[in-house]
Amino acid sequence: MMIRKLEEKDINICLNIYNYYIENTCFTLEEEKLSLDDFKNRCENILNKYPFIVLENDEGIVIGYAYLNTFNPRSAYRKTADLSIYVSKDHLHEHAGKILLQEIEKLAISYGITNIISIVTSENENSAHFHQKNGFVLEGTMHDVALKFGKIISVDYYRKPLSK
Repeated sequence: MMIRKLEEKDINICLNIYNYYIENTCFTLEEEKLSLDDFKNRCENILNKYPFIVLENDEGIVIGYAYLNTFNPRSAYRKTADLSIYVSKDHLHEHAGKILLQEIEKLAISYGITNIISIVTSENENSAHFHQKNGFVLEGTMHDVALKFGKIISVDYYRKPLSK
């Protein structure tokens, strides 16, 4: 497997990975599929300030991605970033998430980030376990704050402090 920076050629496959989660899960709280242009603009905005990486399998196919983004736009939060990791539904349980997390943490440190925040929906128990297993601490829960597919959803805020 190989990790590298997101390139323009990867945007469509990453969009397909993400749109699957929008349409089929409560793991993201977006409800409408994103267009290629919308996702491309999102990627470009992220890359202006933060790392955005992809993971290729041995066949050279992108099977997942991770990026950091603004946790809160107020300047005092500049050392804290929001984490997103998405793995293709066809490549779950291949340790792709862990590989992506390890690399994005290294990049975060090089960007001067001291805390990573990850927001996990109450519907995503696997992600909650993943974060706890990888050193994230549950900092709090916002109960019943979202509605998707007719389900009322809570969100958990996980934090991982990074050291140099």
